Amino acid sequence: MRRALLLMILASAGPASADNGPHREGEYGGVAPGQKPDPAAKPARPKRPPPKGTLTWIGFEAKEGGAQVFFQSVAPFEVSQQLEGTTLVVRLTLTRLAANTWRQVDTRFFDSPIAGMVARPVRASRGSKKHPAQGAGIEVRISFKNPKDAREATLRSQAEADGMHYAYLSFGPGADAKQPTMTDPEQ
Repeated sequence: MRRALLLMILASAGPASADNGPHREGEYGGVAPGQKPDPAAKPARPKRPPPKGTLTWIGFEAKEGGAQVFFQSVAPFEVSQQLEGTTLVVRLTLTRLAANTWRQVDTRFFDSPIAGMVARPVRASRGSKKHPAQGAGIEVRISFKNPKDAREATLRSQAEADGMHYAYLSFGPGADAKQPTMTDPEQ
């Protein structure tokens, strides 16, 4: 009896092809800055946007030996950068991490100077003689493959057509990047 009930439930669940599960290998299912989501891919129930002050996405793109990192939120936010040894610490004036933004982003296998990054919420702290006071926010630690590449990035912030606000950090090629060489055509 139980087996027949289970088979009836499974048969009424619909075809397996309707499952919008994981993407195939090589397909990117994340955010493309500035592009509105495909209306055909919208879920049956519209999602409520996250509250203001939430980091909704961390993105990475390898570009010609360099890299671009972006942060997405529903409202404008400020970004500051500071080097701590060979780690770039990026502070965002946001207060919450959305689902999966706390996960470490491993970029070691891309042709870029960045090895990885991780976001963590930080509490406000009082100032002292050695350390200035800081407000609560999100801290993103970016590590580099080569310590010589540790540097602040070029920052650009803007609202995009999708209604979201983005901060872009651009990094040039690393010290180990392959420099294009010109060969003599007569050889």
